Amino acid sequence: MNTAVMSRIGLAMPLRAQPKRRSTVAVKRAVTTCSLPQIAQGFATGFESLAAVGCMYGLMSVNEYITHRYYQHDEISKFDFLKKVRAENPDLVAILDGGGHVEHHAETLDDMSLRQDEKWKRTAMFERLNAEKNEWRGTAFEWAITGLMCAQMAPQVYPVYMGIFGWSFLHTTGFFGAGMILHALIWNALHPAMHGLHDISLKDGAPSSVLSFLRGSAYFNYLYDNHKGHHISGGRTNYNVACPLVDHLVGTFETKEEWTARLAVKAAISAAGKPEEDKDLVVAA
Repeated sequence: MNTAVMSRIGLAMPLRAQPKRRSTVAVKRAVTTCSLPQIAQGFATGFESLAAVGCMYGLMSVNEYITHRYYQHDEISKFDFLKKVRAENPDLVAILDGGGHVEHHAETLDDMSLRQDEKWKRTAMFERLNAEKNEWRGTAFEWAITGLMCAQMAPQVYPVYMGIFGWSFLHTTGFFGAGMILHALIWNALHPAMHGLHDISLKDGAPSSVLSFLRGSAYFNYLYDNHKGHHISGGRTNYNVACPLVDHLVGTFETKEEWTARLAVKAAISAAGKPEEDKDLVVAA
């Protein structure tokens, strides 16, 4: 190889290496100049995500509480306007009659199992539960109930997420739908099982099997104790089942220690041989 060729090779080598060094410097400058805005944007995105999840949980807890207390336990009937409507229309079929939930309370014993005695089976409450032909005795979220829950929450969800968070309709709908499905999955995995009932399948509702692994976990045990307190109190405390929050805020939460003490009093009364009201009459009014 002659000297001219070698000379050209020697001159070419540093020229090929030079762009690589400039590229490294450019990358360092880009990282330095863009890192702070990128980090700030990341924090903003992370905060928005946490706020969105927390807000959805809060809305679910509020709606679960209102539905359980005022619809399922028919406490809305205590309001004067509804008393007047029912008094003036005695033949009107009550829409807000709880959907069989009061009967579910009457059927549930203190250990959360369901009554099977003959006296109970001769009551109108038992007949109503049977007439519904519901395999889960009012404990599961079937697709129709999930749909009603979505319709109930939608007027709150869309203004909040589209108006405050600035999300699009599609983004809001996707997030809302995912949240409602998750709520139904949790409810169906835990609530029917609490009462010794079989799982609900995809055909009838959000399938219990998806989150059945939660049974026996600390999370499930907390929800179980919380809901058992609801039954022990005759449906007057612990209205949140899958999303505990509102009970703590409005003063209707009862601790395990409190409802355990209530059970001890009932046991003492029973041991003393004093008559106790029949369980099918001790329901939330």
